[in-house]
Amino acid sequence: MNVKDTYILKRRKKKIRLRQIAEFIGCSQSLISQYETGNCDMDKIKVEKYKEFIDSY
Repeated sequence: MNVKDTYILKRRKKKIRLRQIAEFIGCSQSLISQYETGNCDMDKIKVEKYKEFIDSY
Protein backbone atom coordinates (compact mmCIF):
# COMPACT_ATOMS: atom_id res chain seq x y z
CA MET A 1 0.00 0.00 0.00
CA ASN A 2 1.39 3.37 -0.98
CA VAL A 3 0.84 6.84 0.46
CA LYS A 4 -2.02 7.66 -1.92
CA ASP A 5 -3.94 4.52 -0.90
CA THR A 6 -3.43 5.40 2.76
CA TYR A 7 -4.96 8.84 2.22
CA ILE A 8 -7.89 7.40 0.27
CA LEU A 9 -8.65 5.12 3.21
CA LYS A 10 -8.26 8.00 5.70
CA ARG A 11 -10.65 10.13 3.61
CA ARG A 12 -13.27 7.38 3.49
CA LYS A 13 -12.92 6.58 7.19
CA LYS A 14 -13.42 10.25 8.11
CA LYS A 15 -16.34 10.42 5.61
CA ILE A 16 -14.84 13.35 3.71
CA ARG A 17 -16.51 13.99 0.38
CA LEU A 18 -14.63 14.80 -2.79
CA ARG A 19 -16.63 18.04 -3.02
CA GLN A 20 -15.20 19.24 0.30
CA ILE A 21 -11.63 18.61 -0.80
CA ALA A 22 -12.24 20.12 -4.24
CA GLU A 23 -13.52 23.35 -2.69
CA PHE A 24 -10.51 23.54 -0.36
CA ILE A 25 -7.99 22.89 -3.13
CA GLY A 26 -9.78 24.90 -5.80
CA CYS A 27 -10.19 22.19 -8.41
CA SER A 28 -12.93 19.91 -9.72
CA GLN A 29 -14.26 16.80 -8.01
CA SER A 30 -13.47 14.79 -11.13
CA LEU A 31 -9.76 15.70 -10.90
CA ILE A 32 -9.59 14.31 -7.38
CA SER A 33 -11.53 11.22 -8.40
CA GLN A 34 -9.21 10.60 -11.34
CA TYR A 35 -6.18 11.17 -9.09
CA GLU A 36 -7.44 8.61 -6.59
CA THR A 37 -8.16 6.02 -9.27
CA GLY A 38 -4.78 6.60 -10.88
CA ASN A 39 -6.04 7.97 -14.19
CA CYS A 40 -4.13 11.26 -13.88
CA ASP A 41 -1.63 13.11 -11.73
CA MET A 42 -2.14 16.34 -9.81
CA ASP A 43 0.34 19.14 -9.19
CA LYS A 44 2.51 18.67 -6.12
CA ILE A 45 0.90 21.73 -4.50
CA LYS A 46 -2.59 20.26 -4.92
CA VAL A 47 -1.46 16.89 -3.57
CA GLU A 48 -0.04 18.62 -0.49
CA LYS A 49 -3.30 20.51 0.04
CA TYR A 50 -5.21 17.24 -0.43
CA LYS A 51 -3.13 15.59 2.30
CA GLU A 52 -3.33 18.66 4.55
CA PHE A 53 -7.13 18.75 4.37
CA ILE A 54 -7.48 15.04 5.18
CA ASP A 55 -5.00 15.24 8.07
CA SER A 56 -6.59 18.31 9.63
CA TYR A 57 -10.25 17.25 9.20
